[in-house]
Amino acid sequence: MISQDDEKFLQSFDECSLGAKCWNHEAHLRMGWLVMGKSASFENALERIRTGIKKFNSTKNSIGYHETITVAFARLIFSRRTDGESWNTFAARNSDLFEKNCLGTFYSSAILSSEEARHSFLAPDLCDLPTQTFDRTKN
Repeated sequence: MISQDDEKFLQSFDECSLGAKCWNHEAHLRMGWLVMGKSASFENALERIRTGIKKFNSTKNSIGYHETITVAFARLIFSRRTDGESWNTFAARNSDLFEKNCLGTFYSSAILSSEEARHSFLAPDLCDLPTQTFDRTKN
């Protein structure tokens, strides 16, 4: 369930009008959750997430984009997303996604800190990520 506040947040993200201090880990997760809810397929959502983060970062003079982290969180968000659920309910139910070392279950620090992981998606070396995808254009 996407609220008016969610719509305003996503519009601010799309327009790159969120303040740089507001673009924190929670904002990344919320944006990913919202994009997943509005996209016809996982691949479309992931592309919109990638493009949006890169665009937003470029307006804030940030070079912080990390491909492996982006894809990993997109897969985690999708695998845990429930239709009809609000952002607040999702966030409360998935508090581990907000922890600093959330991806430590899946990745060693050596992999995540590598330059290759910043530019290309690397598979996890500790535990598999969820792999299911969705396509709302199919019944």
